[in-house]
Amino acid sequence: MDLVQQVAANLEIDQGKAEKGIGAVLMALRMSLDPAGFAQVRLALPNCESLMGRALMSGARTGEMAALIGPTGLMAALAAAGYQKDDIPQLGRLVLEHLRPTIGTAQVEKFLQGAPALRG
Repeated sequence: MDLVQQVAANLEIDQGKAEKGIGAVLMALRMSLDPAGFAQVRLALPNCESLMGRALMSGARTGEMAALIGPTGLMAALAAAGYQKDDIPQLGRLVLEHLRPTIGTAQVEKFLQGAPALRG
């Protein structure tokens, strides 16, 4: 089961909404990792650019602001994608646990410090 299917099944949402949520987390993660670290994410999730694009398309009338999303703007992006506050920690857990073997625990913890809503 790929990450999109896993998120959709665990949160009982459609795959489109799962893609938008994963993409929003990935965009915030991209802002907090160095380029080499995010290159590892691209290897682990070859469709990560597509997922981030899906998150951009779920933003407001235009996608300009969503492109600047970092950990602090993550909640707004997830709300725009239709996520309820109670689902966000589980989404974060699923995405970050999928990436932990790739980026390492230290990077996951560093990211969670800036995005505590994903921790729950």
